[in-house]
Amino acid sequence: MNLNQLRAFQQLMLTGSVSEAARTLGRSQPAVSTLIAGLESQLGLKLFERRRGRLHPVPEAHYLSEECAELLNRIGNLRQNMRNMKA
Repeated sequence: MNLNQLRAFQQLMLTGSVSEAARTLGRSQPAVSTLIAGLESQLGLKLFERRRGRLHPVPEAHYLSEECAELLNRIGNLRQNMRNMKA
């Protein structure tokens, strides 16, 4: 897992759409799809069911989303604290 994968995953969970997540992140839709596929591959499980061209999160995705939100929040706080130290 890497931060780019986790950010793409979190945006997908928040927006419900790969194209909207891509727009929010300033990336292409194929790039976000690749990040999600890589995350699923590394974890060894599918985070989304694909039905009629839409992605539907499985229960494991909801768990990961909660953990991911905490982690990304902590990283954001760390960045801010380090910027404050520098100033």
